[in-house]
Amino acid sequence: MEIALLAPQFAPHFEGGTESVVRAQGRELVALGHRVRVVAGTDRAHAGNDVERAEVGGLTVAFLPRKADEYYDLELARPRLRSLLLELVRGAELVHVHHWSTLHAELVRDCARKLGVPVVVTLHDLFVTCPRFFRLPPDPALACPPRGVFDSCARCVAPGTGWSHERLLDGFEQRSAWVAAELAAAAALVVPSRAQAARVGAHVTLAPAKLHVVAHGLSEPLPRVVQAGWDGLGPLRVLFLGHRSDVKGVCELVRGAAGLPAAERARVELVLLGDEVVPGYDQELAREAQGVKLVFAGNYTLAELPARLAALGGLHLGAFPSRAWESYGLVPDELMALGLPVWVSDRGAPQERVGAAGRVLAAEDAAAWTRALASVLSAPETLERERRALPARSRSAADAARELDELYARLV
Repeated sequence: MEIALLAPQFAPHFEGGTESVVRAQGRELVALGHRVRVVAGTDRAHAGNDVERAEVGGLTVAFLPRKADEYYDLELARPRLRSLLLELVRGAELVHVHHWSTLHAELVRDCARKLGVPVVVTLHDLFVTCPRFFRLPPDPALACPPRGVFDSCARCVAPGTGWSHERLLDGFEQRSAWVAAELAAAAALVVPSRAQAARVGAHVTLAPAKLHVVAHGLSEPLPRVVQAGWDGLGPLRVLFLGHRSDVKGVCELVRGAAGLPAAERARVELVLLGDEVVPGYDQELAREAQGVKLVFAGNYTLAELPARLAALGGLHLGAFPSRAWESYGLVPDELMALGLPVWVSDRGAPQERVGAAGRVLAAEDAAAWTRALASVLSAPETLERERRALPARSRSAADAARELDELYARLV
């Protein structure tokens, strides 16, 4: 089958969670015998070529740079990209849309109606409900409204626009209409978790007959590097993996450790592997730590992650304290595959998968982390029980691709 995957961005321009899922999906679909092409947006400036082509990991990728007047706004009306994309997708027997943000607002309708092919949509985040992707207002005085109410939405995005409040309200009404039309035109809607289905479904209509839960799984297999638990004698070493920012809850983790009695703080070490999103953020974390040892271990790639953990040695617990609504969250899967029990926040999908191999703690609650850490410091055997509950096998992108392959076959 000839399949086109439409992605918001792609390596080497940029690769976040969505892009890594698309890349792994493309690779595994090729392994199943399909012919796969990728069309991706990019935030790189238009440099004279409407289409930039590349071979990335065995996949043919066509990048569509936007021009300066092709704004990121509520409308995403980009007629130049719209015509280019139709030509790049032509000939595919099925199109899988992974995002609209860097492309245009009529991806599904164009492919379904003008090309006459089934279109699958994966809802990776909350973009169909919020142009900020995660329903996290930058102003804490603003609260996300119920379905169909846009007054606070308009006030939330106003600082980044020159639009009047009335124009923004109209823009949100139109955005709601194009989202509904796109989802209605899709042959199937895929979500990576039950939590994502429930959260998105509270704000937009997801037809039950079209809805499929297909968990992402690990993009790359990871060996179990950590083979031993914590005996309570040395410091309890907790690993945070990924980009460091308030959105990912790193501050709650650090403040939670800092909230321990002074004698107990010396028994905890936080290892932070990844990079800071905002310059100076690590200095702020160091100030919050109040004597808790922080180890800034540098950035990493997924391929080198097992070796990096082996070099760090003596890690006992993974932490994923995200404030954001996580539609899936690959990091907990990576941590568990590497041999660490994982404590996650109660925001989104990770809590569905941790089970007895970790704990679910309240998001944005440093005191919850303080209590949980104190309980392990006083009873190390509780953490060992969590480690022994780690699954013997991790779900993989190949598992997800096989499920998608079955879905595609039914649709075509």
